[in-house]
Amino acid sequence: AAPAEARARAEAIVRAADALDARVVDDPAGQRALWRVREDASGTATRMSDGSEAWPGWEDCAVPPARLGAYLRDFRSLLAGHGLRGTPYGHFGDGCIHVRIDFDLLGREGVARFRTFSEDLAELVVAHGGSLSGEHGDGQARAELLPKMYGPGLVALFERVKDAWDPAGLLNPGMLVRPAPLDADLRFAPLPREPVDVVFGYPHDGGDFVAAVRRCVGVAKCRTAAPGSPTAVMCPSFRVTGEEEHSTRGRARLLHEMLAGEVVTDGWRSTEVKDALDLCLSCKGCRSDCPVGVDMATYKAEFLHHHYEGRRRPAAHYTMGRLPRWLRVVAATRTAGLVNALARVRPLAALGKRMGGIAAERDVPEVAARTFRRWWEGRKREPGTVTAGRADVVLWPDTFTDHLSPSVGRAAVAVLEDAGLTVAVPPRGVCCGLTYVSTGQLDRARAVLRGTLDRMEPLLDAGTPVVVPEPSCAAALRTDLAELLGDDPRAS
Repeated sequence: AAPAEARARAEAIVRAADALDARVVDDPAGQRALWRVREDASGTATRMSDGSEAWPGWEDCAVPPARLGAYLRDFRSLLAGHGLRGTPYGHFGDGCIHVRIDFDLLGREGVARFRTFSEDLAELVVAHGGSLSGEHGDGQARAELLPKMYGPGLVALFERVKDAWDPAGLLNPGMLVRPAPLDADLRFAPLPREPVDVVFGYPHDGGDFVAAVRRCVGVAKCRTAAPGSPTAVMCPSFRVTGEEEHSTRGRARLLHEMLAGEVVTDGWRSTEVKDALDLCLSCKGCRSDCPVGVDMATYKAEFLHHHYEGRRRPAAHYTMGRLPRWLRVVAATRTAGLVNALARVRPLAALGKRMGGIAAERDVPEVAARTFRRWWEGRKREPGTVTAGRADVVLWPDTFTDHLSPSVGRAAVAVLEDAGLTVAVPPRGVCCGLTYVSTGQLDRARAVLRGTLDRMEPLLDAGTPVVVPEPSCAAALRTDLAELLGDDPRAS
C-alpha cells in the first residue's frame, strides 16, 4: 500500500480499538525507537523509576484473555498488599504477563516475602483459570507450586512417569517433581553483603560494585552476530568469537562468580576472568546498547587494577597504556623522524612490537614530525593562555590527534573558526587518562585527571564548551573522569 493509504488504515484501526490515546508512527527513526522499547523491555523493567532494582520471578503466568482485566486488578492489589511494586509488560493480547518485581533478594525478610508472595500469586492465577507458566517452562521457580494448579494427585502421576523413564533421578533433578524449594539456591545468596573496595564511584549503583555486576539479568542483547541498528555497537568481541565468555553477559556472569567465590575462588587474581575480559575492546558500546546499562569497560578497568596491583603488568600496559608519556618524550626531543625510520626497519619493528606486547600483525603508526600543538603555537598565538573570556570554544588536543593525526586537529580549527568561533587550546599537560583507564592503571589515571582539572579550571569556570575530536577520549572525559574523581566537585 502507498504510505498515505497505509497511514489511513492504521488510523482506522486506532479508531476501531477505542483506545484512550494512540499515535501512528510512519517515520523509520520513530519506528526503530518504538521497537527498541519493546525489545529492551525485559531489561529496562529491571529498574524502577526511582532506580531501585526489580527482578524476574513471575515472568510467565497467563490467564484467559477475557479474565485479564480482573486478574491485573487483583494482581496490583496483591503487590500492594505485600509492599511490592512491579512493571508488567508483554503479551497482553494472549493473557500472558511478564513482570519484574522489586523483591529484596539479598536479605532474609525479602526472601521470605518473595516466598509468601509467590504462594499467594499462584493461588490468584489458578483462581482466574490461568497457568503458572504460560509461555516457558516451570523449572525450579514454579515446580513447588504446581500442586496448586494440577492438584497433588496429578503431580504424583508426574512423579511416577519421571521414575519410569529416569529411575536413578539423573535427568534435571529437583526441577519439576520432588522440587527444591522455590527460594533455595537464589543466585544472590553467596554475594558479599558489604560493598567491595573499589576505585570507580559507580554512582548509578550506590557506589557498590556488586550492585553494578547485578545489573546483568541475561537479556542477551549482547549476543548478536550483527548490529541490530545503524548505531548499535555491542558486542564486537562476541561477534568475532561467538563464545559466551566474550559476550557482555558472559563476562558479567564470570564477575558474579568471582564475587560469589564458589566457582571462581581466587577473586581479583582470577585467570578465568582476566582471559574473558582480555578481548573486551573497552568501547563502552554496552553502556548505551545494553537495556540495563552494563558498563563492561569500567568493570574491566576495575578488575585489571586489582588483578595487577603490586604485580608486574603485561608489556602492553607499559607501552600502549602509557602512550601519552612516550609520545610527549618523542615530541620534546624532536625524534619523530628517528622513531619513524626505525619503525620502517622490519627486524627492528618486529623486535619492538614483541618487546612492547604489540601484535606482530599491527603496523606501527607514524608519529607526526610536527604535532598539532606545535602547529597551533606556531600561529603566533600565546600558547595555552587564551582567556576564558576571549574563547568561544576549547579544542581538546587528545594524544592521538596531537601526535599521530594532527591534520584532524587543524581541520577542526578550520571548521570552528569558519563558523565564527574563537578557539582556545588548553595548556600543556592535559590528558583524558584513557590509556591508563583501559589498562587498569587507575591510580595513575586519577593523578592525570586531577592534573587536567587543575589546568582546565579557568576555562571550566567560565563555562566554555569543550570540543573533543577523538570519541573515546570524549567518553573518558564524560564518564571516567566523574566516576574516578567523585570526591572532586570540579569533576561533576
